[in-house]
Amino acid sequence: MSLKNLARSVRAALPDGPLRNRLAAAAYRVMYGRALADCAWRGGAFVVRTPDGTEVRSVREFDPAPLASDFASGAPGPGAVAMDVGGNIGAVASWLARRVGPAGRVVVFEPDAGNLDVLRRNLALNGAANVDVIEKGAWESEGALEFHAGGNYTSSFRETDYVQQHPDLYRVVRLPVTTIDAEVARLGLQRLDLIKMDIEGSEGPALRGALATLRRLRPAVVVETHVVRGAPTLDEVRAVLRDAGYTDVRVQPDPETPAVVARP
Repeated sequence: MSLKNLARSVRAALPDGPLRNRLAAAAYRVMYGRALADCAWRGGAFVVRTPDGTEVRSVREFDPAPLASDFASGAPGPGAVAMDVGGNIGAVASWLARRVGPAGRVVVFEPDAGNLDVLRRNLALNGAANVDVIEKGAWESEGALEFHAGGNYTSSFRETDYVQQHPDLYRVVRLPVTTIDAEVARLGLQRLDLIKMDIEGSEGPALRGALATLRRLRPAVVVETHVVRGAPTLDEVRAVLRDAGYTDVRVQPDPETPAVVARP
């Protein structure tokens, strides 16, 4: 069992409350070391600060892995426009909002109703007024699809290995989906510096629904890949990005969820 999975098991065994939150913060400090300047439960909030001094506060504990590793280099700066596809409870969106500042803009996609409630509370807690929230999933077409709702654990439109291994943690609901291209057009975006995507197996369809955006606006892309019905999505993601004209496509190794980092 990996250290992260062990920490999840210990966390799940403890009742919700300050003790569990403090122990989780201590575990994350050990796991991520110098990649985080601080991680603590303080003043009724889970506080994570990255080495550049950017701080994120949350009403709920969260795994700070994306803040500790995915954006270690090439993070967006003031005035940038960033997209968080798979916003979960808003930790990354809040961090991005502070990075880009009032002159910048963040667009976040999150279809899960439970996550959306916490996401909005966290955006308010962090004073993130420069964020557009899309209450839909990202896909290759517009419409509605069955969704495996697992809340803050994982949620997905596709049947990932998590869903297959732990079906009791999910309930199936029908939720709306849209495309990144459609939302970029609706919002009138003429600039997009970064797409961060962590959507539990739907990354291939979502990227196909973003081809026009990728070809026109040329954002940097960070995509966490998964396993769907026993098949990794890694090759699918790389193929779509290359089809969009990305030549610098690299893989960050991880035994569970390798990430693809691409730049035009």
